[in-house]
Amino acid sequence: MYICTQCNQPVPDPVKNKCPRGHLLYDRHLLGHTQERSFGASFFNTLILCIVLFLTTTAAAALLKKSTGTWAGYILVMFIVAGIIVLFRGLKWKRQGGAVARLAPRATGMALACLLTGGGLFAVGITLGLIR
Repeated sequence: MYICTQCNQPVPDPVKNKCPRGHLLYDRHLLGHTQERSFGASFFNTLILCIVLFLTTTAAAALLKKSTGTWAGYILVMFIVAGIIVLFRGLKWKRQGGAVARLAPRATGMALACLLTGGGLFAVGITLGLIR
């Protein structure tokens, strides 16, 4: 089920990704549609996305003969920042109550996956001396 964050209403049947009042069912902090999902599904989808994005960026930097460690560090810092932003958005929705409170588990799962991927890979990179 989709949830309109502006109307704070559930939208069972969206038309062209919009609620009945015309608001887009999209949130830029979640980087996607405001569809209700469980914590686990959101966590694993975001974890896979972060790892794939990290590997493709590192591979592209290696192919372009750029400093892979520097690029990897930038990507990981972006993961951490995105995780913090999404975590605060989820906490806001939880406090706000209503239908948007049902989006909090999705936001928390995404935030934890971003923070875990960013922090974990950053720690591994620093330990192995791959990130300078």
